[in-house]
Amino acid sequence: MMEIFIKCVILSFLMAASCNLFFETLLPKRTFPFRWLRHMSLPTFMVGFLLIAFTPIPPFIFQPVRFVLTVMLTALLYFEAGLVRHMAFSLLLCSIYWITSVFLTSLIYLLPPLLHESLFSAVEDIAGSIFLCLIFIFHLRFKNHSDKWLSFSWTFTSFFPLLNIIVLLSLSMMDISGNATENRAMFAVVSGFAVINVCYFYFISKTMDKEEEMQRLRLFHERTQNQMVLYRDMQKSYDLQRRQLHDYKNQLGCIQGMLKDGQVQNALSYVSTLTGTLSKSVCLINTGHEVVNIMLSRKYQEAAEKGITITLSVNDLSTLTISEEEIVILLGNLLDNAIAACEKLDFGRIIQFKMILESNQLILSVRNPVKEPVLIKENKVVTDRRRGPLHGIGLLNVDSVIQRHGGTSVLKYNNGWFYFSAIIP
Repeated sequence: MMEIFIKCVILSFLMAASCNLFFETLLPKRTFPFRWLRHMSLPTFMVGFLLIAFTPIPPFIFQPVRFVLTVMLTALLYFEAGLVRHMAFSLLLCSIYWITSVFLTSLIYLLPPLLHESLFSAVEDIAGSIFLCLIFIFHLRFKNHSDKWLSFSWTFTSFFPLLNIIVLLSLSMMDISGNATENRAMFAVVSGFAVINVCYFYFISKTMDKEEEMQRLRLFHERTQNQMVLYRDMQKSYDLQRRQLHDYKNQLGCIQGMLKDGQVQNALSYVSTLTGTLSKSVCLINTGHEVVNIMLSRKYQEAAEKGITITLSVNDLSTLTISEEEIVILLGNLLDNAIAACEKLDFGRIIQFKMILESNQLILSVRNPVKEPVLIKENKVVTDRRRGPLHGIGLLNVDSVIQRHGGTSVLKYNNGWFYFSAIIP
């Protein structure tokens, strides 16, 4: 009895470690009030498999259902993802384990009959060990690509693991223990099915690599657009300054003529009108950095035209070492997103912007109200594919600039407000 208990505990630990490693590779952990709760996923998985081990065995067809429900419910407690993804990943895990178990069983049937009894008694332990090794290999391959798995559409592809389980259950229920030819045929079928699964993973991997490459191309495209925007804005600013300088000479001549003719009141009225006109057209933002001035002035005027108020908190940025292109990426994307969010509001259109350089660090923050709640995972805004392929690209570009300079950023949604803050050395 004790031997059976120890065997169940070891097997439950192998399965729990495999499941926990699999989900840690793909999904972020949930946040809990107490930090120690984040580390309880492995014990909870183990408790689930111990319950499976020490409860009555259901009909064979329901055994995968019990496996999938145990894994999915535990993963829902500790890992952040939607129900569809949890279901798809749980089916995938069950599929991997079942094909490992069926492959080992069919392989044992090819060996001499004298070895069958001893090997069949250890098949679960061997399958659990191989299962853990396969998940560890999976972890090494995809541990830095959780974003790709989160963005991948699992609604359709989850049907393949489900089909896997159905086919494997059908094969497992076939009685082939007494026929060598059928044993070899079964092993060939299961081996072929294993190859199909390897191809399935290869297809998913290549598909995600392609999506990642497309994402890089979109990022590059947007950076190019941002740089062109900067050049156009600088050209507009220079053209405006030249026109104003030309008009300035004529206006001075007009004022001089009025004063010579003694028309003092007319001259004062003209100067007052001229001052009001200049205040609307001349850039009043001076941070000591030309590109920052241009970007903030343009966004300020754009927001004002749309009935949006921007409050600015800036200081001397003349020693800022970030490149012009990167400044455009940072300010352009952050303020464009804030303006776009405020445009959807009927009232309370305000953007609070801060850009201060102190102690050799750039402090950058944007705060604005939003109409709908913003879902944030792993410090990234969850993108909505319905809004087009470029949705969310701007913040990815912003994050890439911050990381390139060794900075850190924080995204937060709270009570109808979206917050972005960053510190860049």
